[in-house]
Amino acid sequence: MCPRRLLAASLMAAGCSTHLAPLLDSPVSVSALPEAAGPPVSLLVCRFADHRDTRLVTPSPVGLIPGPNLFYTGGTLHRVDRFADVHGGRHQVRMGDLETALPDLLAASIREVRPSWPIEVTASPDRCRSGGDAMFVIDGAIRRTDLRMHTNIVPLGFLALVGVPFSFLHFTGELDVEIRQAGTGAVLWRHGFEIDERRSAGFYYGHRAAYEMFSALLHETVAQSVVSVVHVGERGA
Repeated sequence: MCPRRLLAASLMAAGCSTHLAPLLDSPVSVSALPEAAGPPVSLLVCRFADHRDTRLVTPSPVGLIPGPNLFYTGGTLHRVDRFADVHGGRHQVRMGDLETALPDLLAASIREVRPSWPIEVTASPDRCRSGGDAMFVIDGAIRRTDLRMHTNIVPLGFLALVGVPFSFLHFTGELDVEIRQAGTGAVLWRHGFEIDERRSAGFYYGHRAAYEMFSALLHETVAQSVVSVVHVGERGA
């Protein structure tokens, strides 16, 4: 049976098949929104600016030393959207860059509550600055998605057989979203979303802890942004 463990970018365990999966399995559902008021509102959703570290992983020096790495190994995964996890017994690697996948997810979630609104997603900086033919522009930035991992093989790795955690995760994430008036560029709404959460994992639990913390940040960001863009759009239409 393939080992269930978090890896930095891909699964190297022999005999494991790896599947591609989107960042989230479906658009974010937003409840308690009133029926559409007024005419459709056109939106332009921009590619998010990525301000994260260009390194994928920063390993702990101790983890590279044979012997001591039995007692401690770990590191920081700076781009947690490039991790692998286990779902339904299948190993999955999340596909898509966050700076493009997040705007796509935001646009899809807005369409769920306002299907008549024309929404364009663009990666063009010029079109994003001008606003194109839209009434409002949604823009954002990715500040941080750091997953720190600390693992102990001796003795916790052995004790994990009886349920003791041997891996400890600390996820910090920061995302910014803003809504601008197209043409004038006036910022109508801006918000920063943050998460700082810790989890533990063992052989029998916590296999999806990294993805659950990451997806919680995405859910909060998209849900609040959808509500805000609907309120701003229908108020200003």
